Amino acid sequence: MDSKDVGRLSRIVGTVVIALVVVSLFSGAARTIDAGTVGVVKQFGRVTGRVLDPGLSWVMPLVQQVVVYNTKDVVYETAPPDKQSVSRADYIDYPVDTTTEDGQQVDLSYSIRFRVERAEAPRIAQELGTEQDVVEKVVKFHSRILCRQIPRSYEASDLYTGDITAVEDELVRQLRPLFEDKGLVLDSFGIREIGFSTDYIDAIEQKQIEKERVITEQYRAEQAEKRKEAVITEAQGEAEAIRIKGEALRNNPDMVQLEFVRSLRDPESKVKVMVIPSEGVLPLLNLGTIDVTE
Repeated sequence: MDSKDVGRLSRIVGTVVIALVVVSLFSGAARTIDAGTVGVVKQFGRVTGRVLDPGLSWVMPLVQQVVVYNTKDVVYETAPPDKQSVSRADYIDYPVDTTTEDGQQVDLSYSIRFRVERAEAPRIAQELGTEQDVVEKVVKFHSRILCRQIPRSYEASDLYTGDITAVEDELVRQLRPLFEDKGLVLDSFGIREIGFSTDYIDAIEQKQIEKERVITEQYRAEQAEKRKEAVITEAQGEAEAIRIKGEALRNNPDMVQLEFVRSLRDPESKVKVMVIPSEGVLPLLNLGTIDVTE
């Protein structure tokens, strides 16, 4: 190969290399931003303030970098190890361990939905860093601290019954301004599960069993009292009936004979003896020996 061929080959190789470099630089200059995200341009590590919206954008290759943030909801969730595999959260962590006002150990599992405001993206990039940094420095940091502190103002029984709205409301009230201060929007906070010790659960269940037993005994006592009152009322009614009937017989002597006749005709009657006044003498008649059938 003569010098002319070598020179020609060198020019071809150089052209190819230049073309590859141009293509590489061109491809590096094109940046696609997905829907639901924004990109913040940094140049030599410094935030430029330029925000890239969804679509195709151009940046200076090797000089500028793009930090991408979600403007749609991002979910941070704490869950026990055995439930983390089924979680669909973007960021998964372990439950927060804390104690209640009465000293019971509990594990708090919760979920947070948040998002980045587009207008705040440059400030977030400048002050916090990537989305992972946002989760670590704001979402995780503040939520775990407050989830340890706030339940300590409540007794375990308040949390065990499931009436945790007050706890959630207080957490949201304190978390929201902390998020807003860093350019984040707190969409929702929810306690998913509160884990109690086995000893505490057993004690609560035993207490509930005892409570139900007491309620049962009280019910039985109330029923017995009602039956007693019913018997007394019935007896009083019978006594009053006898009194009224006695007065009626005293005031109406003819009714004595009527009652006597009714007794004689009643096959179930237990009347066996009748006293008949006659001139001061009271003979006794055995009614069992008298045939009163017609």
